[in-house]
Amino acid sequence: MKNGKRGIVLSGGGTKGAYEIGVWKALNELSVDYQIVTGTSIGSINGAMMAMGIFEEAEKIWHNMVMEDLMSEPPKDKGPLRTFIDMLFPPVSAGRKKLIDGAVDNSPFVDFVNKYIDEERLRASDVDYGLVTVRARDRKPFMLTKAEIPEGLVKDYILASSSVYPVFPMHKIREEYYIDGMYHDNLPIELAVSMGATELIVVDLHQKPQHAEYAGRANVIYLTPSEDLGGILAFDRKKIDANIEMGYQDTICKFSVGRT
Repeated sequence: MKNGKRGIVLSGGGTKGAYEIGVWKALNELSVDYQIVTGTSIGSINGAMMAMGIFEEAEKIWHNMVMEDLMSEPPKDKGPLRTFIDMLFPPVSAGRKKLIDGAVDNSPFVDFVNKYIDEERLRASDVDYGLVTVRARDRKPFMLTKAEIPEGLVKDYILASSSVYPVFPMHKIREEYYIDGMYHDNLPIELAVSMGATELIVVDLHQKPQHAEYAGRANVIYLTPSEDLGGILAFDRKKIDANIEMGYQDTICKFSVGRT
């Protein structure tokens, strides 16, 4: 951009985040640059990879992702989570069967973030980056840029932003516990604006916009999926690949017809 800054805003939504990889692919092909990326939950992970500029690696990760990359068998002694799980999963699904007896062991997810997020590379990038998390004890939101995240704690804050409590455990940083940023803002548009974005590409993983007040603005390209993306822990290989393709096609279509 010759003037101002373009921000990419990425929604939370678990495995629905595959859609964001398709959007990223299309933006690359369209030579759309960006100076700011913000995200919540899975959006904070995809956003970090976008800021790092590792599209090929990110695409490979998503095309090969399986449930075991993010969670192991749940412990049997933490009590039922039926009400919460009923909100997230259809009556019959692999994810439901794994979660129905209690909170999951997310140590594979911790390993996943530690493996693929490079704090040094993220901080060195010319692309600014921000995320959202919530302090558990008082539900205070934290909307942090990479400059505001203490050295050595980028991965921890990404894990905090992605801690879908009570399915995943709270994430401890120093003496405090944090939970998923979705409990404050699942689509951090205002964070991107506060970071200086004057033009926005918003990637909403819901068909009904989460921030409809932004959808019609002249400086906003607001992307929503053309079809249902499925559940937040839908690890079906065909579904993930289809969602990547949907993100790509929806973005190409949106740019071809203008900002409508």
